[in-house]
Amino acid sequence: MALTTNRTTGPAAGRPPGAADSRSAGDRGRADAGAGVPHGPVAYRRRVRRWGGAMGLTVPAGAMVVALVLYRVSPCDGVACVENLTVWALAALALPTALLCGLPIESGAGRYAIAAVTSALLWAGLGHLAGVRAARRGLATWRTWWAEFAWYAAAVWVGVAVGLWAIRNYAL
Repeated sequence: MALTTNRTTGPAAGRPPGAADSRSAGDRGRADAGAGVPHGPVAYRRRVRRWGGAMGLTVPAGAMVVALVLYRVSPCDGVACVENLTVWALAALALPTALLCGLPIESGAGRYAIAAVTSALLWAGLGHLAGVRAARRGLATWRTWWAEFAWYAAAVWVGVAVGLWAIRNYAL
């Protein structure tokens, strides 16, 4: 009894002989032409893991830009600028370590710099952690990254809200 093997490999594998290929003529020679993930799922998983830290900076950067635009656009004098709750809330969400630096009560260029650097490190670290957790799944996408990152961001923002509440009720 002779052992027979099917020598059909590549794009025509699994189709009956003579079945038409639905891909265009230029894509027939490429093995990944019908793939839904560019460069394959392993490369995409690696990209999510590699760029997760940088993506973690996008949400707080956006919140800070909106806070700065609102601060510059809203007309205010003296105390009215300080009482602009929307600007302070967005800035606190973008810079969660500002509370640890004492920024609502104390100020100074050094405190602002420390708050900006430590907050950027915090958000980049959480973004990287979300990328690592998203890459553990079979098909890691940016949607799975956002799902992981949302939990971390929510926890940080709850901590910021509790800190602002404590400062308002006990420190001032």
